[in-house]
Amino acid sequence: MIKRILTVVLVVQFGLLGLAGYGWAQAAKGNLVIGVAGPLTGTSAQDGNDIKNGAALAADILNKKGGINGKKIDLVFEDDRSDPKEAANVANKLANDKRVLAVIGHFNSSCTLAGAPIYNKAGVVEISAGSTSPAVSQAGPYTFRVIVTDAFQGDFVARWMVKDEGLKKIAILYENDDYGVGLKDVMTAKIPAYGGQVVAAESYYLGETKDFTPYITKLRALNPDAVFIGGLYNEGALIAKQAADVGWKPPFFGVDGLYSQALVDLGGKAVEGTRVAGFFHTAQPDPMVQQFVKDYKEKYKKDPGTYGAFGYDALMVVAAGIEKGGADRAAVMKYLTTLKGLKGVTGVNTFDQNGDVIKDPIKLVVKDGKFQPYVKK
Repeated sequence: MIKRILTVVLVVQFGLLGLAGYGWAQAAKGNLVIGVAGPLTGTSAQDGNDIKNGAALAADILNKKGGINGKKIDLVFEDDRSDPKEAANVANKLANDKRVLAVIGHFNSSCTLAGAPIYNKAGVVEISAGSTSPAVSQAGPYTFRVIVTDAFQGDFVARWMVKDEGLKKIAILYENDDYGVGLKDVMTAKIPAYGGQVVAAESYYLGETKDFTPYITKLRALNPDAVFIGGLYNEGALIAKQAADVGWKPPFFGVDGLYSQALVDLGGKAVEGTRVAGFFHTAQPDPMVQQFVKDYKEKYKKDPGTYGAFGYDALMVVAAGIEKGGADRAAVMKYLTTLKGLKGVTGVNTFDQNGDVIKDPIKLVVKDGKFQPYVKK
């Protein structure tokens, strides 16, 4: 009996290991290997799997056209579970395999920053489809991202709240990590600059804080005109629901971390009216966007989310680096430093000296159970 239990445990363990490194066995000799690293399980799994799906779709489309310079693309997927320590392990695994030409990852800013020293030392491009912390700008010459920084997004939302909407007293709730602290720092600087006032800034822990009642009680007593949530959709939904449970429904604002259908699915009516900055929406009329939406729905039987779009663009950027620079790690990095005006479904990709991009955000609001373009009444 003990032997049988041990056998089952070993089978499960090896099965999980196989899932974590899915794609390694499929990486054929001579093909172009690109890593995709992010949270495939855990608190940010929705976004991590969206990035995975977007990258896989881009690879499929390129492979159907003959690949890159006649060579097919093989993707290998690694799960960092939103844990910086695990992200470092994943980075070591990918960086030490010389077949890997570049890595799309990571999603959480803390994970991107944990992996950056490893990728930079090994000379392999790390291009994030989700990390927005300003600290990523200084992470090293091999670190890039196709999403804009919190400094840019925070400035946009601060101006939106204070200047465009006339909401002067702002309370901030933020997750206590690189992502959330970066957003808090930007907002506490920009809100006063536009004539507003930060009445409170309270931190919570990603995946750990479940009871927001003490925060809600404190903030409600301050009577803010709006609440800015510097975090992801799970906590955003909890905050809105628990506030609604006590009869409080202030205007909620956020950035890309809240922009997920999961926010609506988890928050229901409580998140109606939540406003966020985004860089992709399925209703955008651009032919490239509409073709992407069509291809994504055909492959996955559902609409793409914003991080599916960023994952798609990240793979296309890496592909351009391999096609124009060469199937060599250093050559890919060198080409990306010169990349100008590569249009994607989330905007135009041109990298500055820090590997950052600048893209124009769009205003979105949760209305009738889904994200829609925001129009001021």
